[in-house]
Amino acid sequence: MMEPVTEEIYQMLIDNMHITYVPDESTERRIKNEASSGIAYIRKYCDPEADFGPGSRFGQMLCDYVLRAEAGARETFAVDFAGEITAAHLEHEVEQYAGVTGYAET
Repeated sequence: MMEPVTEEIYQMLIDNMHITYVPDESTERRIKNEASSGIAYIRKYCDPEADFGPGSRFGQMLCDYVLRAEAGARETFAVDFAGEITAAHLEHEVEQYAGVTGYAET
């Protein structure tokens, strides 16, 4: 199942790539497919509840993912962002554990 790409996320990606023209259907579909793949990747390896809104930590990570995909260098994302991916995953795990054990802030 493809992850949904909201109009807000799509516009964030277009702005991040400095696209000032109206993309054709093929370009729009490709960018949305890359974004969907990036959202799935980040949710799987970082945080299943990741927020991808403009200005958010995962929004910026998604922009970097899509930029690499557009450049044909998607495989470099996991290597270049290994530290951020690991940190995000650990933070999510700690939050989950804290919630289950009652240590979460209320």
